[in-house]
Amino acid sequence: MHVPPVYRRWVTCPEPRPKASLRLFCFHFAGGDASVFRLWAKQLPISIEVCPIELPGRATRQKEAPITRFPELLDKLASMMLPFVKQKPFALFGHSFGGVTAFELTRWMRRNNAPLPVHLFLSASPAMHLRKGPPPPLSHLSDKEFLKEVAARFGTPLEVLYSEDFRLGVLPALRTDALVGESYRYAPEPPLNVPISSFGAKEDKEVSQEEAESWRQQTTGRFQLRMFQGSHLFLSTERPRIYKALLEDLAPQFQ
Repeated sequence: MHVPPVYRRWVTCPEPRPKASLRLFCFHFAGGDASVFRLWAKQLPISIEVCPIELPGRATRQKEAPITRFPELLDKLASMMLPFVKQKPFALFGHSFGGVTAFELTRWMRRNNAPLPVHLFLSASPAMHLRKGPPPPLSHLSDKEFLKEVAARFGTPLEVLYSEDFRLGVLPALRTDALVGESYRYAPEPPLNVPISSFGAKEDKEVSQEEAESWRQQTTGRFQLRMFQGSHLFLSTERPRIYKALLEDLAPQFQ
């Protein structure tokens, strides 16, 4: 099935694997881009085609206007992914707010009778039904105060945040994602009939083990909690162990 180029701006597949039995769509953390998952496409088995999501306003799409409201972003993202999810079995992986996006995308698919993922992986992502509302807003702060708050919440060293490379390359996307997060509102729905794996980190100040565990309430299927070493952005340091967990948790779908 031919997919027009406009869709491939959103859904990238850096290592095409036409014979793969499963697609893994990956959603980055706030301020990130599809390159976060560059090595995944090379290092996961050939049976998995890794397709990172690239949002407008960053990296290869830097000249495009960003989307700053979550409802609009969700609808547009879902429409761009539909041709791909109809082709073969797929799973979703999201880290931090990328996990919230993957979760809400799955609920969108259910509401709209679209194919559902065979597995949902939520990494360093808070179970939103536990939270009384969004965290205090960041988008109105000056750059200096904004970055101080990011450091306090997510444990990123200030020297990294204050570097010129970060301010020029990451800060605009991070501010956009702050607006997206501030516009998100959780609405109760029945649990999903999709297996969920929740990945947490033992030193994560932003997402507690209790919040990671509470994703159990959002599925009627299998649930697996895994706790890794590190803080909120453990995605790169724990990559080999994340690969192992992904393959173990996907195995039952292909027995």
